[in-house]
Amino acid sequence: RSAKYSLFVERMHGKVGKLSLFALSRGKRNLLSHYNAKKRVYARRKKARQLARKMSGNRSLMERWKLNYALGSNINSSNGSGLTGGEGSNIGKATGTTWKGITLTEPAQQSWFDDEGYPLTARDPETGRFVNPWLSESTNGENGLKKFLKWKLGGPWGRFLDTVGIANNIDRKGEEVANKETTEIESNDDSSATVDPSQTSITSNQNSLHSDAPGASIGGKSYHTSSTTDTNSQESINLKWIGHSSTIVTFPGNFTILTDPHFSNYAGPVRRTAPPAFSVADLPDVVDCVLISHDHMDHLDYWSILELIDSNKVKYWIVPLGIKSWLMDEAGVSPEDIIELEWWEGVRISKTADSNGNENTSMPEVEELVRAFSKVSEQHEDESDQNASESSHKNELLITCAPAQHWCSRTPFDRNRRLWCSFAVHATTASRTKHSFYFAGDTGLPPEFPLHLQIGDRLGPFDLAAIPIGAYEPEWFMRESHCNPAEAVKIHQAIRSKRSVAVHFDTFDLADEPRDEPPKLLLNEVGAVNRNILKVAADIAAVADEVGIATGLENIKGTSANNESGNDVNASSLADGAATADANERLIDMFPPLVDFAVIKQGQSIESLPSTLNI
Repeated sequence: RSAKYSLFVERMHGKVGKLSLFALSRGKRNLLSHYNAKKRVYARRKKARQLARKMSGNRSLMERWKLNYALGSNINSSNGSGLTGGEGSNIGKATGTTWKGITLTEPAQQSWFDDEGYPLTARDPETGRFVNPWLSESTNGENGLKKFLKWKLGGPWGRFLDTVGIANNIDRKGEEVANKETTEIESNDDSSATVDPSQTSITSNQNSLHSDAPGASIGGKSYHTSSTTDTNSQESINLKWIGHSSTIVTFPGNFTILTDPHFSNYAGPVRRTAPPAFSVADLPDVVDCVLISHDHMDHLDYWSILELIDSNKVKYWIVPLGIKSWLMDEAGVSPEDIIELEWWEGVRISKTADSNGNENTSMPEVEELVRAFSKVSEQHEDESDQNASESSHKNELLITCAPAQHWCSRTPFDRNRRLWCSFAVHATTASRTKHSFYFAGDTGLPPEFPLHLQIGDRLGPFDLAAIPIGAYEPEWFMRESHCNPAEAVKIHQAIRSKRSVAVHFDTFDLADEPRDEPPKLLLNEVGAVNRNILKVAADIAAVADEVGIATGLENIKGTSANNESGNDVNASSLADGAATADANERLIDMFPPLVDFAVIKQGQSIESLPSTLNI
């Protein structure tokens, strides 16, 4: 096949060379470019397969990676139940049982969870497909075609599908709830597009709240957003939104990552609403890591992958299980450049800093594979890493593959043959400053299972997070794999993100909601949540203040009855007042922080760790 393509390209070159550049049609140029790209793909694919056979020998590539970094025994025996619910785990299915205090309403296995109740990478023991352990049936995408026909056809044909029983598993209750929410949104006036939170401010040692943030324009309308600039970019994470789920994220320590790269005009049959804000040529000269969350065409774009390979800018591709073979077979990526992870597994990458701890342009190197087990092991790992880094002057990046509620498929025949995930990124500079970032990929919000609370507990808190807010209508079709703006706010709070930015909207028309609806609903929800937090905090602070004053008066009366000197009473009053103020301060600190969730335009950037929090 490669020889035939070479012959075809050679003949095309001969024909094209006789024509003037001005007379050359765009179609022929595209055809020639296409087959040149295919020729490079076949060459890379052949080389990748040869290298894979050389690396693996009698072992699989995954086993080879684990042996290279001396972690095979740790990864394969992390707990007594095993890592995945495969054929070897004869635990049996449990429906409607309670696991760690949580009722699982769908078939599950104990081997799908660790001893602490965290979900593990799990497969269906009969089909071998990956599953979401907490909802193994309703979130696996199996009924996608039936629901898709019901969604797209609708009307009389939809009623016919109901009559013949094809779409009788649609949740009517969910559809009614979605219609009710839509009616309530449409009943609001246009002034709700801009959040106007309460002017009440709480001044503390950490944050000052005000409302002077700039605005961003989405779909021709203006929205209230958080500030997108910091005084010192060297001290914070910087995120630039390319479009959809594609972002360029730079970390202190001279690290750059690219998430779910998509620079093409189409995602499958869906055309892009606007060109991407950046092209591959606009990327930095070195992209340390490309993070790919799953294999859907709006997140894993074939032509964007080829363009990145030709640019020679990407050092490592970090992907969940199954996507490594796709990158090798379809795009010809070298297996040495791909790091394949499962849930809770991470890779540590380092760059050498100079003797003063300053950044340089050295290439990243893989240090080891790691796994997030518990707070105790993380603390021990941090201490050992700190001792090692202080002597070696290295900037480090720890990228952890985390769970998400989604599914995978590029064709009707490979559903859930590859894993999906989110990513937690922790950067540590040579000067021991730490920064954290969370990329949610594509995810739904589990109705009962505390998935994102677990992610926040094990990997959080985060300085910055990129959370999807679009492609949620109709709710009965999309709710299992995507989250709406209100659910995105809940995810922001659950993972304990200090600041989040909205992605996965205004790029491809994947669902029924208008393009300008997701940011509008998001900012309305942020304003409502923040106003509620401020109101509850003010009410409880007032009650606590009254209780404190009454207690102080009783202390004063008791002291005046037992002491003849007025100076003693004044001293006691001052001490009681200070104690009351300190107690009130601690009460306020116990409340959840205000939600900082930004909406920016494609091409704009936002930074983490602001000195002030805007609502």
